[in-house]
Amino acid sequence: MHSCNNIITIVLFSLVSLLLYHHHGVLVNAIPCTHPVYCTGQLLETVQLAQVFNDSKTFVDMPLRQSPELVLSSFQQLLANTSNEGGPNKQQLTDFINTYFYPAGYEVQAATPVDWIPHPRFLSHIKDPQLKMFGEAVHKMWNDLYRVFNHTGLCQDCYTSVQVENPFIIAGSRFREFYYWDSYWMVIGLLVSEMTATVRGMIANDLALIQLYGFVPNGGRIYYSDRSQPPLLTQMVERYFDATNDVSILEQGLPTLDAEYQFWMTQRSVNVKGFKLNLYNATTPSPRPESFYEDYTMAQSLPVGADQTFFYSSIASAAESGMDFSTRWMKPGSMDLETIETIEIVPVDLNSILYRNELTLARFHLALGNSPMHAYYKNQASQRAKAINSVFWDPVNLQWFDYHLDTNQLQTEYYITNFHPLWAKVYQEDPITFNSTVLSNILNKARPIFMNFVGGVPTSLINSGQQWDFPNAWAPLEYFLVEGLLATELVDGKMMAFDMVERWITTNYCGWQETLQSNGGVLFEKYNVTDIGLPGGGGEYAVQTGFGWSNGFALNLLSKYGNTITLRSC
Repeated sequence: MHSCNNIITIVLFSLVSLLLYHHHGVLVNAIPCTHPVYCTGQLLETVQLAQVFNDSKTFVDMPLRQSPELVLSSFQQLLANTSNEGGPNKQQLTDFINTYFYPAGYEVQAATPVDWIPHPRFLSHIKDPQLKMFGEAVHKMWNDLYRVFNHTGLCQDCYTSVQVENPFIIAGSRFREFYYWDSYWMVIGLLVSEMTATVRGMIANDLALIQLYGFVPNGGRIYYSDRSQPPLLTQMVERYFDATNDVSILEQGLPTLDAEYQFWMTQRSVNVKGFKLNLYNATTPSPRPESFYEDYTMAQSLPVGADQTFFYSSIASAAESGMDFSTRWMKPGSMDLETIETIEIVPVDLNSILYRNELTLARFHLALGNSPMHAYYKNQASQRAKAINSVFWDPVNLQWFDYHLDTNQLQTEYYITNFHPLWAKVYQEDPITFNSTVLSNILNKARPIFMNFVGGVPTSLINSGQQWDFPNAWAPLEYFLVEGLLATELVDGKMMAFDMVERWITTNYCGWQETLQSNGGVLFEKYNVTDIGLPGGGGEYAVQTGFGWSNGFALNLLSKYGNTITLRSC
């Protein structure tokens, strides 16, 4: 009987894969951008290595004033007319760029949200006047981050922004476009702000990108077309559906969500100990255009004989993870980015997200009356739960850990992402192993890390100088842990989650209060857990403000806890 069921499952899986693989002509593999100005070629390399701009991203966000062919021809003339042995100098390149390019972000326009309201319901539940004022300010920030792409008057192939129909929320500062996984926290915040039309439009944009690329790219630029980010669109649709009961989003979007799932299962999968699991694996053979100088320079410093393609792919794959960069992706024990090996690491958080997606897709298909697909995804989720608890679970350290393919071992180092299975509730598939005592022991063992820092829970305990390490804390990862602690339904879990919420809202509030005079009050991209209200540091660029996912998570917490939490001292 079991073998018969297995055969049926395999046949069903094969048929589903075949159908979705070709769904509406959707492509199913990430193809690196080959644009001759923005993604490849001598002009890109010359400008980026000359460091004409402090930030490599600036150049690739500048639309062309004339066709790529004409601009490249003019660049060849510049090279021919340059007497300098090393090619055009920085001033010559600056003059050339000013002649042939518009400013960065020229085609990105601010707009007014049609569904923003001044007094969403959540504000009426906040009793503390300081918290209410903070909530009002964060709610207003959507107006500052609302954008549309306007390509009117620009020639074809003369910009890197993707063509989408609907407005979107940007993260802020240097991030002039939308980003895939950032959008999840924007969605949950926008729903608190009752901006359902904006959410529906953002979801429609992502669905359209799957139709074009076969997956949702890292962000809204063509130079991101070689990689995705944590696949949270299915979860966005669920949050929207639960808030609106708009079944049309399932009727119109479910086949496309199925197609995205198959991208991850066919292009980002690996077999580990007999289980099919997923990893980040952007097959990028060259520097990222938006970080060209940084990637190229580091590749040149690799040891003689080192595989630069492996390095570039691992760098891009870390960007695909959203956590660029962290010691999590380096050789165990190393803090040197040159040792990055993302494509050798099977991440526990990605597989937790896909487990939740499988359950959600099963739910969606059941809602539309598709029993075979409901059964398919339920089986997929069950198999993945077994895999997660077999491959990643460490009963001695009481954590789930990433698995390294090169050593066939777990990386037994604390990262906040080790606890994503709590959010996904993967343990519910094995209630004997993960009984309430074991869940309580998991929390007690991690308590010193979860509770000891005034500004949140650190991403790691390694102070490497990378932005996804100590002492930084990030809204998306704090969210997963808060939700995971609550999901255990343990008294300790609820108490720890509440304490986390108070600390996080306090550090958000204090940072906002501190910047009221200088900058009108902002939320930061990341925070320093060792000092309340301070932004985090490290990484490839200066700390960013805005900030989309911080705003969304803050609103989410205020809607749930605004009438119960107490602001702590700044």
